[in-house]
Amino acid sequence: MIPCLFETDRQLITIDCRELFPPEPMERVLEAVASLDGDHAILMVHRKEPLPLYPKLEERQCSHETRILEDGTVQVLIQKTG
Repeated sequence: MIPCLFETDRQLITIDCRELFPPEPMERVLEAVASLDGDHAILMVHRKEPLPLYPKLEERQCSHETRILEDGTVQVLIQKTG
């Protein structure tokens, strides 16, 4: 299990993208966002910050918060805002 750097009361759906190559990380996250409800959040784990993903999340009324670990691993918490 991947330890989450965020505090949330929502159930987490973890998507580990560290071994995936573009465009698969974005595709997997956007597919999960399509069925995301207010009780769940997505924890995306990646090897780099997914900058192209952020505008697509905002288009889908999702908030995102990013934290970077000392080893460079990136965690992004994604939640529906509406």
